[in-house]
Amino acid sequence: MPVFSRHNTAALTILTSIVVVGTVLSIKNESFLDTSNPLISHLPHPHHGKSYFASKHTILNRAFVKYAWAWTSVVFWAIWMGADENEVKGGVKTLDQAGKWLGTTLVWGAFASWFFGPSLFNRIVALTGGECVVYMPAPQGAPQVPGIERTAPHLIAIPSEFCTGVRTIVTPESHPALFAHPPLAEYLAQGMGFDPAYKIVPKLTKGHDISGHTFLLTLSTLFLVDALVKARKGKATPTALATQLAGWVLVGLWATMLWATALYFHTWQEKASGFALGIVGFVFSQYPFEPSNTRPPVPKIVVSEHSDRLYAQTYARTSAELYLTDTTYIHVR
Repeated sequence: MPVFSRHNTAALTILTSIVVVGTVLSIKNESFLDTSNPLISHLPHPHHGKSYFASKHTILNRAFVKYAWAWTSVVFWAIWMGADENEVKGGVKTLDQAGKWLGTTLVWGAFASWFFGPSLFNRIVALTGGECVVYMPAPQGAPQVPGIERTAPHLIAIPSEFCTGVRTIVTPESHPALFAHPPLAEYLAQGMGFDPAYKIVPKLTKGHDISGHTFLLTLSTLFLVDALVKARKGKATPTALATQLAGWVLVGLWATMLWATALYFHTWQEKASGFALGIVGFVFSQYPFEPSNTRPPVPKIVVSEHSDRLYAQTYARTSAELYLTDTTYIHVR
C-alpha cells in the first residue's frame, strides 16, 4: 500500500478543502489575526465576541489542540491495543504501524520541540527576521496620563538566546544580568517595579511564523485516519469499536479546529507553509515503515528446460511469498 493510498488521498482532499476555503474566507472577510505582528498578537481577536473559535483561550484550544499529538497518541495506542491479535493482513496491529507512530512523533518533535537545539519552527522564524522580545506591563508607580489606560504592555527586545531554548519565565531574581542591561533597566527606572505575579516569557516574533496548529492538525489527522481505516479490517469487538469511535470523534475535532485556524489565525502564507510541512512530515515519517510488499518487486528470472523448449519464469518476492508473474517460452528447433 503506498503512503497516499485511497483513504489517505480522500483525507488529504478534505483537509485541503478546509484550509483553502477557510483561508479564502479569512482574506475576504478580513477575519484573520497576524500572529507574527508583536503589536497585536497578544491582543484578543477582533472577532472573539462573535465566534467561540476566534479565541485562543477556549477549552478546545487549551486542553486539546495544545496537546494534539498527545491526544492522537493516546487514541492510536488504544486502537492498536484494542485490535484483534489475529486480524487480517494489512490491519493496524503491526510493528510497521507502531513504527509509523514513532516516525511521526520524531517529526512532530523536530518541528515543535527540539532539533539539535532550537526546534525547526524557531529556526525558521529566526532565519526570516524573527526577534526575541518580552511583553512588560506598565511599571507600578509610573505616571498615568488622564484618560489613557495603561493596559497595553511594553514590547522590549532582548538577546536572541532567550528564545532559542526551552521557554521559561524570566524575573529580576532569576536573570539579574538581563534586567540590569538596557533597555530593561531603563524600563524599570520609569517606575517602582512591576507586579511579581506577572509572568514574563520571552517570545520570538516577526519573521515567518509558520502556523503550528495547521501543521500539527494536518499531521495528526492524516496519521489517525490511516490507522482507523486499517483498524476496520480487524474483528469488530466492543473494545475495537469503542476505540475506533473515539478516533473518529478526535478526527472530527481536529478538522473543526483546522477550520477555525484557517478562518481566524495567521496569514495565508503561514497557513500554506504549515499545511505543506504537515503533508511532507507525514510522508517522511510513513514511508520507511511501509511493508516491504508494497514496494516495487525485484524480479528473478529462472530459465528451465522442459522437453523440446526452454521457458523463462519471472518471480517477484514479497515479505509474504514468492509468486509467479510471467512465463516466456523459447521454442527450440
